[in-house]
Amino acid sequence: MGDDDRAGFEYQGQFYPWSVSDIGKDLMLIDRIAQMAPSDFIELMSDVDENTRAPVLLGLIATSLRAGHPEWSVDRIYRTVMGLSLTADIVFVGTDDDEEEDEARPPAPDGLQTSGPGSSPSNGSSQPSTPQERSTSPTSSVTQP
Repeated sequence: MGDDDRAGFEYQGQFYPWSVSDIGKDLMLIDRIAQMAPSDFIELMSDVDENTRAPVLLGLIATSLRAGHPEWSVDRIYRTVMGLSLTADIVFVGTDDDEEEDEARPPAPDGLQTSGPGSSPSNGSSQPSTPQERSTSPTSSVTQP
């Protein structure tokens, strides 16, 4: 395969290394698929116990597909990812030194910085207005500040 030193996945016979950037398409895909702020996405991606959760994994697959096909539209990538079967369509590939149980785990991001609470993403745009915490009361739909 030639990509033995990189982790990622194969889809329709093509290898895609894990990739996330701060360009607009990636930010839109993260918001649309993972439904979280990019800073939250990066934080969860960095957490070994959380980075295989469906929203994070699907968001990472989307941003990696975008890197492999920069000409594809956000809608095309979204439709492709939402129609995927993670067991039938995707083959996860780990590096040679990975243990077999860790092969599907995406690596922690290298070049992206996680914005702290109250700070803006590095591209200067504001974060999506999604609630950070929700009430645990079964009768309340009000979000907590």
